Order: sequence, then C-alpha cells, then structure tokens
Amino acid sequence: MRRLPPLKALQAFEATARHESVTRAADELNVSHSAVSQQIKALEQYFNQKLFRKKGNGLELMPKARNYLQDIKQSLDLIAVASENLSSSGALKRVRVNATPTLATQWLIPRVADFQRAYPTIEVRIETSTTDELRNEAENNDLIIRRYPMKQSGMVCTRLLEDETIAVVSPRILEDRHVAEASELLNYDLLHIRSRISAWPTWFRKAGIESSQTLKGQVFDHIFLSIAAAKNGAGICLTPRAFVEQELEEGRLVNLCPDVVVIGSGFFALYDKQNRSIRNIEGLLDWLMRRVPNGTPDGMDVEWELYS
Repeated sequence: MRRLPPLKALQAFEATARHESVTRAADELNVSHSAVSQQIKALEQYFNQKLFRKKGNGLELMPKARNYLQDIKQSLDLIAVASENLSSSGALKRVRVNATPTLATQWLIPRVADFQRAYPTIEVRIETSTTDELRNEAENNDLIIRRYPMKQSGMVCTRLLEDETIAVVSPRILEDRHVAEASELLNYDLLHIRSRISAWPTWFRKAGIESSQTLKGQVFDHIFLSIAAAKNGAGICLTPRAFVEQELEEGRLVNLCPDVVVIGSGFFALYDKQNRSIRNIEGLLDWLMRRVPNGTPDGMDVEWELYS
C-alpha cells in the first residue's frame, strides 16, 4: 500500500511554490487564504520540517523542498494528463445556460470564463432571451437564470443573486458638479429601460421624492446599453449593483446616493434535479454563488467536484 500525503496538501504546496504566495495560490485554487495555509501546515507536519520561509513580501522554498517540488509538479502533470485523456474519452460534459442579455454580458460571462479556465473539460454554453418570460427555454437548456422566482413542473428554483438597484454615473459628469441630495438628480439626463419604464419613479419614491415632472433622458431596450451609455457620460443609469461591480471597483462608474437602494426579489436559477448533468449544473451554480469579491461567503472554502 502506497504511503502518500493528502492530494489537496500537495496541490496547495505546488501552487504556493509556483506563485511564491499563499494569496495567489488561494486565488488559483478558489479557496480561502487560511485553507491554503492549513494545507501547507499539514504537509509540514507530515514531513516534520519547514517547506517555506519568508522572503520580502513573499515566500521561498527551503532547499530540500525545492527538489521535492520538481518531482511533485511532474507527478501532478501526469495525473492531469491522464485525467484529461480519460475524461475526453467519454461523452462531452456540457451545461447549457439561458439568461437575459444584460445578465449574460455584465455578470455571467466573466464568471463563466473563470469557471472554464478552472474546469476546461466542462463546456458552458450561454444563450440569451430578449424577454424575462419563460417560453420553451426549459426544453433546450440545463439552467435558466431570471430576475424573479420561476415555477416549472418538475424543476427546482434557487435564489442566485441579490437584486439591489442603484444609480450610477460616469465620474466625468461629476467633475464640474457635485450631487448633494437625491432630488438633484431630477436636473440630470436619466437613462431609462423600455421594459422597466417605472424604475426611476420607483427610485425617487424610495428616496422620499415625489415628482410629477416628465423625467428626461434616453430610452434603451436593455440595461447593458444604458450602462454603456452611462460609462460614456450620456446620463445616470439605474442598474442592479451586481451588473456594475467591476466598473465601480475600477472607478469607471460612481454610485450616486448610496443610501438610496431599491431592493428586488433577487435573481433566480431554474433547473431539473433529474438532469443527467445535475452534478455539473450544481457545481456551476456553486461556483457562481461563491465567486464574490474578497473570497467566499462566511470564510467558507469551496470544496466540490464535477462529474460527468
């Protein structure tokens, strides 16, 4: 019987050694910083010796551990190749996702891109529907995402994402003017969505402002178009916060009146528990729900596997 260290500890060791950083290793493995540290500590206890030492702001391998790394890297590469060969010899693993255009563009696609890099043998296909309504999507898709709870015979609906509508604007608009109160937005060009034309009146009521005046501004068919217009200085856009997380973080958009937030029911995912790809579907859902800024919810580690 082979005496082997835990595989997770070896993965954490190899990633940390390659990046010379626990933080970057945690990002690659999609686990918390503490999880990687614990795996390294477990491996050091297994060998009863230190594997790393501090070097500036990073880490470097101890001399004996450097030789060990070469053998471990080759072994992990062999396991990866063998697993890829076995996986590709069977049926292609695929998850088909249906979402609305803005959800797909602003939120889903960036996260699926990360998922595909982490799990290249799982093909995620995304298609969009121009309406929130459900028609025949359930027949041709494994996972349907919408901005409301859905009911479909024999299918499960789970809450995927918060729905907090905020007002955002390009910082260039604020260069010459400062917004001190929500009522001042009435003097700006407001960007509207044709299917949610009451969004701005609702937002103003939430801010305690009643206005009978006609709200000026362009009208768009999709939120992602109004977001693009806002980034280019065309006016103020109302959007779910989740759709503009990256733009806010990078400073391309600014959250006006952060105390005024319209809370919706949330974004939901609909799927069939009896689907033959159910483990891949639930794995993708778990990834999407846990890919939040600054790590995973409640400090939990992401620990799930995908199967055909």
